[in-house]
Amino acid sequence: PHIPRRDQPKVYPRYCQLMLILLRLWHVSKDLQSQSQSWEEAFTEFCANIDSQSLQVMNNMQMLHECCDSQDNNFENRLACMWRSSH
Repeated sequence: PHIPRRDQPKVYPRYCQLMLILLRLWHVSKDLQSQSQSWEEAFTEFCANIDSQSLQVMNNMQMLHECCDSQDNNFENRLACMWRSSH
C-alpha cells in the first residue's frame, strides 16, 4: 500500500497503523496496539522508545513525499512560464 504523509491529519491514523506494521516487532495483530488504544496512541507509545534506524526510515519516507511535492511545484512553475511566454 501507499505510505501516507505524516503531516496530513486526515490520513494520520493510517500512517500510524502502517508505521507500526512496518517497524514494530509483532507476531499477531494484538501486538501492534492494545484493545483500548487508537492507532495514534499506539504509535505515540512506540515512538517514545524508537530506535534511530526506525526514526530515520520514517523521516526518509516523509522526505520522499516532500521531494515529490517540490518536483511537482517546479514542473507546474515551468509550465506556467512556458504558457505565459507563448501568449
